[in-house]
Amino acid sequence: MYRLDRFLVKSEPLKYTLPWARIIPGSPTIVLNKDGSMQTTFSYRGPDLDSAIKEQLSVITQKLNSAFTSMDTGWVMFFESQRVPSTDYPTDSYFPDPITKIMDDERKEFFSGGDSHFESDYYATLYWMPPNDHEGRLRSFVVEGKKQKGLTEDDYLVAFRTVVNDVYNMFFACQIPCEILSADEMVTYLYSTISMKRRKLKLPKHPMLLDQFLCDSSLSGGLEPRLGSKHMRVITIIGYMDNTIFGIFDHLNLQNFSYRWVSRYYCLGKLDALNEVGKKKKEWKAKFKGLTDMMREFASGQEDNSNLNQTAVTKYQQAKAAETLIESDITSYGYYTSSIVVLGDSPDEADTRAKAVVQTINNIGFKAKVEDLNSVDAWMGSLPGNVGRNVRRHLVSCANLIHMMPLSTIWAGASRNKHLQGPPLIYTQTSGNTPFRLTLHVGDVGHTLVVGPTGAGKSVFLNMVESSFRKYKDARVFVFDKGASSYVLTRGVGGTFFDLGNEETGALSFQPLAKIDDDKERQWALEWICDYVRQENLEITPERKQLIWDALEAIATSYVGENKRLRRMTNLVNAIQSEELKKALAPLCSGGPYGRIFDSDVDSLQLGSWQTFEMEKLMSTPQIVGTTLMYIFHRIEQSLKGEPTIIVLDECWVFFDNEQFAAKIREWLKVLRKANASVIFATQSITDIVNSPIFHTVLESCPSRVFLPNNDALEEKTAENYALFGLNRRQIEILASATKKMDYYYVSPYGSRLFQLALDACPVSLAYVAVNTKGVNDAKEIVREHGVEEFNRRWLIRCNIIEDKSSDPAEEVAAP
Repeated sequence: MYRLDRFLVKSEPLKYTLPWARIIPGSPTIVLNKDGSMQTTFSYRGPDLDSAIKEQLSVITQKLNSAFTSMDTGWVMFFESQRVPSTDYPTDSYFPDPITKIMDDERKEFFSGGDSHFESDYYATLYWMPPNDHEGRLRSFVVEGKKQKGLTEDDYLVAFRTVVNDVYNMFFACQIPCEILSADEMVTYLYSTISMKRRKLKLPKHPMLLDQFLCDSSLSGGLEPRLGSKHMRVITIIGYMDNTIFGIFDHLNLQNFSYRWVSRYYCLGKLDALNEVGKKKKEWKAKFKGLTDMMREFASGQEDNSNLNQTAVTKYQQAKAAETLIESDITSYGYYTSSIVVLGDSPDEADTRAKAVVQTINNIGFKAKVEDLNSVDAWMGSLPGNVGRNVRRHLVSCANLIHMMPLSTIWAGASRNKHLQGPPLIYTQTSGNTPFRLTLHVGDVGHTLVVGPTGAGKSVFLNMVESSFRKYKDARVFVFDKGASSYVLTRGVGGTFFDLGNEETGALSFQPLAKIDDDKERQWALEWICDYVRQENLEITPERKQLIWDALEAIATSYVGENKRLRRMTNLVNAIQSEELKKALAPLCSGGPYGRIFDSDVDSLQLGSWQTFEMEKLMSTPQIVGTTLMYIFHRIEQSLKGEPTIIVLDECWVFFDNEQFAAKIREWLKVLRKANASVIFATQSITDIVNSPIFHTVLESCPSRVFLPNNDALEEKTAENYALFGLNRRQIEILASATKKMDYYYVSPYGSRLFQLALDACPVSLAYVAVNTKGVNDAKEIVREHGVEEFNRRWLIRCNIIEDKSSDPAEEVAAP
């Protein structure tokens, strides 16, 4: 007797109902389906409605409407938004000190722990069923007027790629970033639609059917279906509004749980669209009068239009208007289905999430329901390429589709800093339980403007940028501070703090002529001295310039070896054969007001990985600010060897006001960019920077801009100034309504987003970046009494983060 059960095939309904067969790698990556159709998918990111203006959204609608209207019957589009937990926090960081490492660990715990943060990924799938051979031959004969052979598979692939490229290019024309999925990305995406797990896949080297490769979760049907061990609910929109606006379902982006939201659209050619709209028109016309009214008219022999069904009349008129739009090629129509799939660990969790989605949609003005008998078919219909499932379809225009499809987004920022080949600078928080990954680089340019009024949180933000930048390998930080706001952080990371212009400390002195035996250095010294002389209102004539050059050469050749320490400003002045020049340069010599700084026989400026220069006292003597900055910048420029570097200029209007510095800023920004250094300009006065003669130079060089809240942003003059930075009306309104010391607004060519630093969840970070004047004084007292070696322990004790018994701050605060 034979064991017949060995020959029985166990049913695997999910695998066999999937449409996908195999992948053709290329550009674009094409999926061949079991029914002979083909499809491809690209990811995209639509506009952020928080920052967009109506004119921008109108242009996007018009352009996409034009692209979609041209698509013929046989094309089906799937637009999908996947709301997923944001738990990936990059670990490829190189923090060289324990404090900044702990600060980043706090952030990692907050942003990667649990299901507290979510972000949305967007995918567009274009599906095409080629006409059958008989239809293709007939059309070819009718249109061309002669018999032709049937089209080959290659011809269909070419036709498919042509339309895909047209749609893809139109997205780009709308400034919607998009990217065709690679073969590996394609299988990963398809897998994400049918599995309760999330992981990256690679296309097998040996060909195999996609359904066998991708399917790893079972599907249990019924009124309450399950996908694997997850309970599943499918919400479908069954009632539509007459009028729509761009991003009408944007509130779905605020949900704090995962979902798949899929909008499916069956395109119709012009004739098919007219036919379908004509059917609707006839259906509504037939409902003008009830049976009783028609019998009464028949009996009386008179037509009576006094009791018409006004709803039917309105719908009839809408259908008639739709015919006009189609005839005029203004838009087209197609069949639309929108479904949202939620999963839960328990039936109650799935039901709660489904109710939240239904409530959100109903509050907008649509009508949604949780599927029961149709739940499995509705889920099947949400899979890209599965065009035959889910009977719920509504006839809408292409313009309505653009308004209702998942297109608007909360921008979460770039997942990597491509230029520095590392993680984003800072993980921050934005609306809708969404993280915002702040990266200041745009391409290879990291120059940034930070603008905001006093007390809005500028110093806190700059400190966060400085500390977070340490994550990049061999990173260097130079801070030109005002008010010692970076003092605590500088001491915490083991950096060097120089108080320029402080007569009491005497810690910093320069020897600008130390290396003038080098031709390039001597040339620099000549220009540096000439700039100072001009500032003293003495004209630099060719003769005077030659006298300075001769003196420099004399100093370079006279003092060599151990005598290099004698290359001082006093000896240079003695060698100059001009009383006028001697008088002009006297302030830089011993006995002069700035001789302590510039007439040293030893240069105490030793540049490491972190230097802070306190500028407040120096700013009180503006005649020496430019000379000092020019020298320090020269030394910084000499030290740059390609390591990631930021140079923070707090209260940058002081630099802009200085003619010496302003004249060289454009050249320096280019030189610094090539050396992998980024300058961060920060100021409290928007008026000062706008009125600066180098405003446009700085603006062009700083593609990244961070604006702080300003309650007066909507005032006429202030709004005009913000407009000069490229902000539109909506963005200025955001600044006016934002909260000081909490919100920051980032703007770049990549996008715009209001974000928060989430310091409440990061106590160690808060202790080092948000320090008031009393805190700075306490920190200085700690250094005076206990030295820099004891600073971190005693500072953390002072901030109640560790107990007094601790000797290792890293052990105490590793898990705050």
